[in-house]
This record gives sequence, C-alpha cells and structure tokens, in this order.
Amino acid sequence: MRIMKKVFPVFLLLFVAAMLLAACGGGTQPEAVEEPEAVEAEALKVAMVLPGPINDNDWNSVGYNGLKEASEELGLEFAYAENVADADAERIIRDFAARGYGLIFAHSFSFGDATLKVAKDFPEVIFMAGTAQEIAPNMGTYDNPDYQGAYLAGMLAAGVSKTGVVGWVDGNPSPNMLANLHAYEAGALEMNPDVEVLYTFIGSWFDPPKAKEAALAQVEQGADVLSAQGVGVIDAANEKDVYALGAMTDQNYMGPENVLTSVTWDLAPLVKGVAESITAGEWESKNWSFGVVEGSVVLAPYHGLDSDIPEEVLQQVNDKFEAIKSGEFVVPHDTSEVE
Repeated sequence: MRIMKKVFPVFLLLFVAAMLLAACGGGTQPEAVEEPEAVEAEALKVAMVLPGPINDNDWNSVGYNGLKEASEELGLEFAYAENVADADAERIIRDFAARGYGLIFAHSFSFGDATLKVAKDFPEVIFMAGTAQEIAPNMGTYDNPDYQGAYLAGMLAAGVSKTGVVGWVDGNPSPNMLANLHAYEAGALEMNPDVEVLYTFIGSWFDPPKAKEAALAQVEQGADVLSAQGVGVIDAANEKDVYALGAMTDQNYMGPENVLTSVTWDLAPLVKGVAESITAGEWESKNWSFGVVEGSVVLAPYHGLDSDIPEEVLQQVNDKFEAIKSGEFVVPHDTSEVE
C-alpha cells in the first residue's frame, strides 16, 4: 500500500458567507433556517482510498485520474492510497480524516461499512463511498452508471455480429454489474430481436486466466463479439480474432484490430461536483450518479475500426446516445438476478 500527496496552487475563489443582523425593534425575529455550512475552497483537502493500483487502466485508474483532474482544476490539495485491502480500509480512511482531509472518497464497492464507521466519528468530514448500502448525514454514495453505455455497446455488438451470438464476461453479479448486463442485452435485442446473449460471471473481480477461459468458451458457442468486463477477455478476442468492447477506459491499445470501442467512465465531473457543492454549502447525503447526461459515460473513439461497422448501425448507436443525453430515452435500470 502506498500513500502519496500532491499540493497545487489555489485557483478557486473563496466562498464567503455573511449574515446580516436586522435591528430588533419591537418585532419578533423569524426562526433561523439551518443551512449546510460552506467550506472555504482553499481549506478543502481531498483524499481517495483505492482497492487496487492506479495504473490498472480500469476501476482504479478511473478513480485516480478523476481525483487528479478535478483537484488540479479546482486548485485543491489531494492525496490517495492505492492497493488498500478491505481489512485495512477503515484504518486508512480514519487516518485521512484525522489528518484534516475534509472530503474522502472510498473508491470500492466493499468499503461502505468501513466508511460508515469512520463517518460516525468525524461528523465534520464529508465521506463518499462507492455504491454503499447505508449512508449517514455526512456520508453519501456514488455509482458507476455505465449500464447507460452498456445499452449502446449491446446495440453495437448485435449490429456487428455475423453469427447472431454475442458474449459478456464479468466478475460477480453485483447490482451494478447486473444492471450492466441487462442493459447490454436490451440494447442488443433492440438492434436484433433474434440475437443470443451469452453471459458468464467468473466469481472474481480479477482473474485474467479465468476470464479468458470463459470468453473462449463463449466464442466456441458462436459469439463473435465480446463485452470485456474484466481483464483477460480481450486476450481471448485477440486469440480468436473476434471483436471486443472494452470497459472503464479506452482499451483499444490492448487489441488495436479487435477492440471496436470501450464504454468509458470519467469520474472527474463527479469529484468536481461534490467538491464544489461542499465549498458552496450545498452538499447532500444521497446517491450521486453521473452518467451520459453529465458527460461521465461515453463511448471511446473507434480508432479507425468504425469502417468495420455498417453505416446504419453506427447511425443508430449515435442517435441513441444523443437520445440518452437529451433525456428523450432513459436506459432501464434493471438489477434483477440471473441464473
């Protein structure tokens, strides 16, 4: 586990709150309305606790890059801890709180309980935990609504497939991943009502050999497009020369001739939005969900492979993206369990 810190010049203007006291005279003063306290921008320090390495080009890279970009833009001091095990999460989060970090992101599906324990002991600190099941007055949560992009990926997969069979390989059936799978299937069915969607949960968030094995098995069953929700799937696509759709970051570099595009997630808008709400005294304890509308979820460039996509398919995918962005179409958020 490694902890690093960077300090940047402060560019954000101070938020100054002032209250004007009226002369009492003989009248009765109105009752004061309690408002969230604003925090001076230059005083806010931000930290993030990550379960893996910041250079994984996946979940942890998205977290770190979003933290760095937003903090630099706002002129905030920031720090991070990477490769933090679940057993150490509470200790690391507590240490950041004790050191004066006013906003702490626990960037993992499994850090929610640890964050809640620390939040109760530091009521003046704002905590944000990834997909936490329980929150508190000073603790919110945030999700990764990449299911919105998964719908587009499903459309693209079914539109490109020549066999009428597409695949999807992931780690565990968490609510977020179930929403992703169902949206992928729904998008595929919109494009081709007869498409068959194969799916596999390998039972681990990181097991490249097992993910590759599952993907190869789907190719043997006819899948010629694979949604790569874990490391190892793209290796299988390269080996069997079928198409793959990356996740989280632009993963074309892993298979320049096979990775058509990727459903990417940019965390910077969310980090920035949360920080600005704190300095403005407007932060709310809720689920903060930044997706297509907020510019956080998009499809990565095609890197020239759009020439392999039928023009009408590409147009339908682009039109659907614009419909989601405008609010004309809302991607179903289905987290129902699968067999």
